[in-house]
Amino acid sequence: MTCGGKHGSLLQGRIGYAWGVTERAQVAERAAVAYEALAELAETVEDEWQYVTDLVDAYLPSIRALGTTPAGGAGSISPEAEAAVDESIAEIELIADPHKAIDWLSTFPHVIALALGGDVDAPAAAEEPGGAAATGDSPPEPDEYSPFRVLRGGR
Repeated sequence: MTCGGKHGSLLQGRIGYAWGVTERAQVAERAAVAYEALAELAETVEDEWQYVTDLVDAYLPSIRALGTTPAGGAGSISPEAEAAVDESIAEIELIADPHKAIDWLSTFPHVIALALGGDVDAPAAAEEPGGAAATGDSPPEPDEYSPFRVLRGGR
């Protein structure tokens, strides 16, 4: 079962479970495409349009950045990480209620970050050679009160 209307067709044509690809950027892009479809469903709640837009503006670049800043510098990911992302995508494909979609707009990015070993709360910034952020600032520290910090093993 997928979400109905144009949202279901968006997901069905672009996302399939366990694509034969293990490149980090491609897996992150699959998650980003699913996130965009989820946002389209959430945007149907007129009173929450600005909130939805703010969430997408905050998290979509960070989801995509997970594909360009791999932990450990490798371009590929483990089959388990890819399966975790694909299972998460399959889970949000089941959402048909726009209010539930709004709830998942703030949850899904963190699930993907856990699977790929990254952090979506940090701003997605272009990296300069040598690893410094384009702004020259050091990367922000993770929120010490984040419930996801425990899941990340204190990182």
